[in-house]
Amino acid sequence: MPRRSKTDRAGFGVLTYFYSIVSLLGLIATLGTGFLLVRGPFLGGTLLKPVPLMLALAGFVVGIVVLTWGATRTVGVGSRV
Repeated sequence: MPRRSKTDRAGFGVLTYFYSIVSLLGLIATLGTGFLLVRGPFLGGTLLKPVPLMLALAGFVVGIVVLTWGATRTVGVGSRV
């Protein structure tokens, strides 16, 4: 019976940490741009001009995509066993 390495930490490797950081960056982008989008109408601030508003919306969508991609890769959804 083969012996397991004690340095493996239950299967957490370098890629898991990388995808966790990618997920964290996606979460930060989503929260930051989401705050810019809702601060005007809901928190008493002024609404952004049209171009910055569209850039914030694009950043929000990119943040959601990066967050989802990193999170699914971190937990191994769709990976072969």
